[in-house]
Amino acid sequence: MDSEMQMKDVQQICVRHQIEVEDLQMVTGSFGKKIFLINQEFLLRVSQNPMTHELGKFKRVAALAFVPRVIHTGTIMRENGPIYYILLNLLAGDDFVNLYQTTTKGQQRELGVNTAEFLDRLHQLEGRKYDIGLYVPALPDFPGSWREGHQHYWDILQQESETIPLSPDHDVVFEAVFRYLRASMDALDFQSGPRLLHNDFHPKNILLHQGKFSGVIDWECSQYGEADFELCHLIHWCLYPPDSTIDFRTFLQSLFRASPLCTRVPDLARRLAIYQVEHEIQQIIWSGGQAASMRVPRLARWMDGGVEELMIELAV
Repeated sequence: MDSEMQMKDVQQICVRHQIEVEDLQMVTGSFGKKIFLINQEFLLRVSQNPMTHELGKFKRVAALAFVPRVIHTGTIMRENGPIYYILLNLLAGDDFVNLYQTTTKGQQRELGVNTAEFLDRLHQLEGRKYDIGLYVPALPDFPGSWREGHQHYWDILQQESETIPLSPDHDVVFEAVFRYLRASMDALDFQSGPRLLHNDFHPKNILLHQGKFSGVIDWECSQYGEADFELCHLIHWCLYPPDSTIDFRTFLQSLFRASPLCTRVPDLARRLAIYQVEHEIQQIIWSGGQAASMRVPRLARWMDGGVEELMIELAV
């Protein structure tokens, strides 16, 4: 869809639902998706493909507070094919990254506690099978255990990594990485069963309004896994923030001290290190090897106790 046609489609949808458009903005969402902000009140997602899967992800968190609500769904017909849409309410506030410089340490600690409470409510939602992988599962509806799923995932990552160009030095690190994962696999033996995860849970997706927690956005990556997997991106953003002036340690320390379910896991530091390693490898593969120079040093840091050092520093 070209931009002009998209705007016409949005106008038609708004007329259908008796929304008088006073302010309309098109923004790029996660994974390059186009979404529209209407009157700073609604969020509209449109697609030329049916949005059943995406709608299902919003519906399964509908009972939670602090998440977007589905207001309308539907289809509009055009000469060159249908347009599908989901209209949601727009949560108040802005994300923690944008507002970081305006928050006090006390507000960051309160946000950590509120976020922990939110995660506990989210992780009470149970599934039947695990989805293994990051963002888009490599192994959806995996029938085995959490440990077995990750072992299969490592095989996939290793096969895919062999198809990308890496320098000899980086090849050596990758060989060490897969030895490290298999030597650490017993850390994944504990499992409490599949829990619903946001699966892209980081400060850019956490909202504040007037200094207080106001919601969590971007649910298109949600899937089922062990609750501690949710911490993967929070740990990563703490050690690698998007700006050198940002430090999420106060927030993360408060979240851990609130002791949500996702932190009460045996051998947590080793498990989180495994997830970080998987994340770096996946990002290198998706970049076709272009991200190796940035992410290979991070691989070494995770294998060399980076998570343990952070948790000691936070005294958690």
